[in-house]
Parts: sequence; C-alpha cells; structure tokens
Amino acid sequence: MKPIGIYVHHHGDGHRQRAIAIARQAPDHFTLLGADLKGKTSALSIVDLPDDRPLNMHKTTKDYRDTQNLSDSHYNPSGSHNSVRRRTRLIASWIETAEPALLLIDASVEIATLARLTSTPTAYMRLSGNRTDQAHLETFNAAEAILCPFHKVLESDNTPRWLCKRSHYFPGLASMVRARQKCEKKLLIVLGQGQNNIAAIQFLAVAHMLPDWQINVIGQQQPTNACAENLHFHGWVNNPEYFIANTAVVAGAASDCLISAVSAAGKPFICMPQIRPFDEQYEKAARLEALRAAVICRKWPENWRETIAAALKHGSAMAALHDEYGAARAAELLLDIAYGAKCLYTSRFANAGATKLAFG
Repeated sequence: MKPIGIYVHHHGDGHRQRAIAIARQAPDHFTLLGADLKGKTSALSIVDLPDDRPLNMHKTTKDYRDTQNLSDSHYNPSGSHNSVRRRTRLIASWIETAEPALLLIDASVEIATLARLTSTPTAYMRLSGNRTDQAHLETFNAAEAILCPFHKVLESDNTPRWLCKRSHYFPGLASMVRARQKCEKKLLIVLGQGQNNIAAIQFLAVAHMLPDWQINVIGQQQPTNACAENLHFHGWVNNPEYFIANTAVVAGAASDCLISAVSAAGKPFICMPQIRPFDEQYEKAARLEALRAAVICRKWPENWRETIAAALKHGSAMAALHDEYGAARAAELLLDIAYGAKCLYTSRFANAGATKLAFG
C-alpha cells in the first residue's frame, strides 16, 4: 500500500511525540517527515529534513511571528535561503517517489499548499488559538480531515461552528500510560522545548518558599547558579511519564503534550501559559480555567504554597480530559481516509473516548 506521511513541525517537541504515537499504531503504513528526526523515532520510517530557519534567526516565538507578513502564508522568507529550497525539494521528491495516499500535516500551511500542488490529499492537525486567518482557513477547507490533539471541551467558543463540525478530537494523542501514584510534597516543574523566560532566582525562590517540598525540574533549562538542597534539575529526559507519575503536583505550560501527559496521570495541574503563535496557550489555559480543571498562573506564582493548595483542591479533575485510545483512534481515521475498505486495520476503538466529564 502507498504510505501515509506525517509532516512534523520543528517548533516544540509535541509535534514529534504525536506523530510517533500515531505511527506506532500501524508502523508499516506511516512515514514521518521533519527536521532532526534521525535517532528519535525508533524504527519508524522517516525523511530527515534540513532546518528551514535562517542561521541568524534566534529560535524564539517572536522571530517566528515576525515572518507572518503575508495573508496567504505564515513562513515564507525571501532571498537566498538554501535550506528552505532543499527542504521543499526533499518533500516533493518523496511525494513523487512514494506517491502517498495521504499526508497529515502537524503543522504548516506552506507544506499543506505544497501537498495540494503535488495532488496529494491532506489531513491537518489543528492546534488551539485564533486560526481564522486566510492561510489557515484555506488549508482547513482543502483538508480531507481536521484533527485536534485535545478534548472537545477545550475547544474555544470563538472557533467557527463549521470548523468545529469538521474537526475530530483526539485527547491523549501523545500521552503516556495512566499512572496515579500518591506522592506527598513533591512538585514537578516541566519546561518544554519552546520559549521559556524563567531565571535561576525564580527556581530558588520556589525552593526557599517550600523547604519541606522536593522540587524537580525537567526540560532544557538547567541553571548552574540555582542551588538548594530540595531543588533538583534533571535536564531533558526521555521518560517524563516517570516524573509525572511520581509527583504530587505538576506545573508547566499549556501545551497539548503536557496537558495530555498530566491528564493521563490524573495529577493536579498548575498551568503557566507561554507566549506562542496565535495565542494558543492562553486560549487553552482559559478553557482549563473555565472548567475548573487547573489553576492558571499567567505570571510566575508569587506564593507557591497557596498556588499548590489551590491546585490540590481540584484533585484529579484533569483525568477527565484523557482518552487512552486517542492515538489509536487518530491512526484509524487516517487509515480509513487513505485506504477505505482496503484497510486491514481492525477497529477496536469505535466506542472509545466517550469520557464523562465531572468538573465542579
């Protein structure tokens, strides 16, 4: 059978984790295309692409947003940019050779346009935020299916009704195995690959304010000048599910990937939304707040003891946002679109994901 491609965006690690979770459901049918994938996708088929960001561009959200100066695209740098040309050529070459049955794009309106120009059917991973610009709307309209990596109740009230009706919601896409171990006085702070503006002194303030708590920090940031007996930096880890399972409270950004992991573990959540394109994290945080599923801190908390106490009152409300079959249902949808009746992938998830909500 012709393969199904999954385009993996480079900004943040959630795109890669979602792609791997879906592809593992039927590994013989999927190929991942993206930058810096080599050695990070187990035995899955990949097309490793060059990074398309200019060498002199700092890898920040601000720089990304500054490129959004065209109504029909989001990232279309002008002038000499060989990596963009090489990247486009490699994708087009793979499409010509593999003749994919479908390309899931997570996420890039430019790659969606390239797929359409090469007569390739597309599915699109729609993230949160205000994505009603011309480029997004044209991409949504052209897609065979629109997938959302979050629970339907986290959908914004501002999303057009027609777009909601066309969307398929898959909470738990990148989540780990559900684990609900009881751990007292352990706080986990998660820092993803996206932009974080957190200084060493802020971590020290948490440790000094909570001398009877163990503070674990996972992610890219490892300040060498933040030392306290109860403060531990673990750097980038390959098993975040272990740390999430073995903590009392999780604090971190409003990313789909972290929300998925926290809800899978059923842990109280302190949500600290970060600045991202299209305000996606602030929109997601607003929905969590409306559902009383998490404590929202739009700035670094001044009083961590009070913030933790508020989070603990919510109990395991996050667990209602989880679907352990999310990745399998997403894979089934893509396989059905690509192959229809010819697909030999057996459905086991027709009634999965009908999670009852119990927010108070």
